[in-house]
Amino acid sequence: MPMPMPMPMLMLMPVARVRPAPVIVGTAGGVAVVVILTMVQLGHARLACVGRLSGRLYVFMYARDNESGTSLSQEQPDRTRVEAAVAAFRMLSDATRLRLMWLLASGEYDVSSLARMVAVARPSVSQHLAKLRMAGLVRTRRDGRRVLYRATDAHVRTLIAEALSHADHEVSGTPRHD
Repeated sequence: MPMPMPMPMLMLMPVARVRPAPVIVGTAGGVAVVVILTMVQLGHARLACVGRLSGRLYVFMYARDNESGTSLSQEQPDRTRVEAAVAAFRMLSDATRLRLMWLLASGEYDVSSLARMVAVARPSVSQHLAKLRMAGLVRTRRDGRRVLYRATDAHVRTLIAEALSHADHEVSGTPRHD
């Protein structure tokens, strides 16, 4: 009689990639049992597989091996990552750049539109956008003669939203939550 598989702890996380893949899930009478599972990447280091075998639905969870037993969130970031994060925070420490990033987190805008919305001179907005772009916080896309700017990715959009949400708690006195 085969040994039952332990139940993995279920954590809800955003799904990054989904792809079907053949996976050896065990052996039966010395023959490898292969089933097509849907591989789902959760975050940077975790994988989950969902598939059917003999009419039963199986969910397999994989976590990154780590000799010390710590999770990814407990590991100290290396120097390069810390410096990149400090550079990003340094760029966001300017009020005009933070206002620009708040707008760019919700859509694409050209320099003239941004200058009008933040009530800052167009050359100054261009300089701020150039710095944000060099820091990897902003991307551009050409639309005819216009250059449209937007936040680089979901990480940057989340960073801006969380920073302003934290500020809202500070200013309004709304109770904090975890």
